[in-house]
Amino acid sequence: MTAEYATRITSAADEVLASLLDDAPPAIAHREVMRRIKTAAACAHAPGSRWHRHPDPLRVASQWLAQLRGLQAATGLFTSGDNVDSPPDSSFTLNDLVITRDLLDHAPQPAWAEVSHGLGEIAARAAGAVVSGGVHTPNHRWEIASALAGLARITGDERARERARQWLAEGVDVDEDGVYSERSANYAAYVSNPSLLALAAELDRPDLREIVHRNLHAMIDLTDDGEVETVHSRRQDQREVFVTGPFATQWRRFAVGGCSRCAAAAREAESAARFDPVDALAQTLLEPELAIGVPDGVTAPVDRRFALGLWRQRNADRMLTVHGGSDVPHAGRVASGLACNPTVLRLRHASVLLDSLRVSRDFFGLGPFRAQRAEESDGVITLTEDLSAGYYQPLSEAERRPDGDYPVEFEGRFAAAMAFSRRASDQVRLQTTMRVRPEADGLRLEVDFAGADVPYAVELAFRPGGQLTGGRDLGAGAVELVEGVATYRVGADEIVVGPGNGTGADRPPAYHPGEAYTFLGGTDALTGPRVYVTGRTTSRLVLTIQGRSDEVGPGR
Repeated sequence: MTAEYATRITSAADEVLASLLDDAPPAIAHREVMRRIKTAAACAHAPGSRWHRHPDPLRVASQWLAQLRGLQAATGLFTSGDNVDSPPDSSFTLNDLVITRDLLDHAPQPAWAEVSHGLGEIAARAAGAVVSGGVHTPNHRWEIASALAGLARITGDERARERARQWLAEGVDVDEDGVYSERSANYAAYVSNPSLLALAAELDRPDLREIVHRNLHAMIDLTDDGEVETVHSRRQDQREVFVTGPFATQWRRFAVGGCSRCAAAAREAESAARFDPVDALAQTLLEPELAIGVPDGVTAPVDRRFALGLWRQRNADRMLTVHGGSDVPHAGRVASGLACNPTVLRLRHASVLLDSLRVSRDFFGLGPFRAQRAEESDGVITLTEDLSAGYYQPLSEAERRPDGDYPVEFEGRFAAAMAFSRRASDQVRLQTTMRVRPEADGLRLEVDFAGADVPYAVELAFRPGGQLTGGRDLGAGAVELVEGVATYRVGADEIVVGPGNGTGADRPPAYHPGEAYTFLGGTDALTGPRVYVTGRTTSRLVLTIQGRSDEVGPGR
């Protein structure tokens, strides 16, 4: 057992508790209250903590316990925001409660007996409602099942264990690559993985542990420069940067078991933002083997296609993501719970990140390019989308109503009391085909169109922090590349885009999110440094995107 890791996480957890002792907000949510109790208990029971057996953690934990009791409804459940009497949201708190009770039982201190008893009472009041309760997202099934298994152990209510098995009998929603159905780094890190690991231990299900291990390898392949790819996610993180810190202890768990890939990932993630030292300390107090020194590990290049329609290539100097896995073409709409991000490509060269490439067309408000088909052949990735919009003919005599009262229908972009499905239509079509040809220093992008003659704009958005040169200034950090090249530079590194393609419209180029957003005045547009390359769909566009670096010494 190594003292270095235990000392590091204990010291960091101590600082968390110190900040909480100075923070007394008038009202906080139940999950945060329980997290505070867990923090106080972990530090008070960690032999190396400066709070070990100190009276302050017990004092504040007792206060927070009273606050938690006050937040528990008569049903035994808790409310989070507009999720009223929520079994799954309550389960987040109950899972932390189970861990905290285990800490108090693992190294009992008589002074903490009242806190332990109070947590047991809260658990007992919640058990019945969680046993009978339902969920509304895929990951909730595992969160609630984990809480049920823990509740069964600390309350003796066997109904809870059987209900956990009932949820698990649905089968875990994970694909061949180890990616959960929500495709979310956030929910994998905070919900599915910890819940399945707890269930594996509580119910003696080693197969659940292996599912988590597969997911963690997928997260490694989707990580670049400390960030996990989220463009394919079906949840809120699809437009956010998600760092590796929350996966750190999960990777460590498999690293101490001998997984060299997880060892390398754990070492990096333990110094990343959002690493939770309190959770790491609590788990290590209950499982001291987690503090065993991990090997240096192996960080290997990645060249992988994911079944969901995502390609990932990565080495020390370069990363390429190509995304053809949007749900919007198949669902016919933008919606919460779908992969809606229209970014189709990301490219990193050294310290420069092309954060997003999108293709926007002025075609009936149907929104940006989102591939319906994605395939790879001879190293070339091809993404294709077919769009159509109709002009509707008069109703036949048999379908006419003298009162003009026709049913409201949604015809793919617009809804009206027009009985669209009963009318013949004249379809206008547009096919967009994008080919990505990876090259040693970047890529070649070819975009072809067939059908309607409309203007388009390719938007290349860079991570802020560099300097953009070239192109015609559009304001707000954006340029239109009419001729030549545009260069985005960070330090000694740059990404060069070109050539320009003239100007494809009489008005300034812009990204158009489609009627799904604009009818409510919304947008999913990006800001910051952007390059637009414009044209009309009557001709092919060819772009070269290259990474270059100054010579700074041997090997560069």
